[in-house]
Amino acid sequence: SHISSVVQLELLLLLHAQPARERTAADISRELRIDAGWVTGQLRELTAAGLLVINENAGPTFRYGAARPESHDAVEGLAKAYAERRVTVIALIFSKPADPIRSFTDAFRLRREKE
Repeated sequence: SHISSVVQLELLLLLHAQPARERTAADISRELRIDAGWVTGQLRELTAAGLLVINENAGPTFRYGAARPESHDAVEGLAKAYAERRVTVIALIFSKPADPIRSFTDAFRLRREKE
């Protein structure tokens, strides 16, 4: 429920693989070859979800640190599933329902009847 894209999943699993290592958004950006500004936003989302720990004094830096044991267990399972069934995990991410507010408003959108 906390993962909204494959790139966000890659960020989480990268940090999960070395939980004691702190990294900046620029470090991760270089490693995954994606935009540092976008990485920062994704890292902050994962931090707000209780999956990462941020150290504002160091630039900021981020490291893996699930706030709850059940979150850690879920990330462990996700890492294993992604290693063994990558395509299935990616398909699940893409099959997630759209934004609930958008889905709700779309239900009231007037459409022309088909002829």
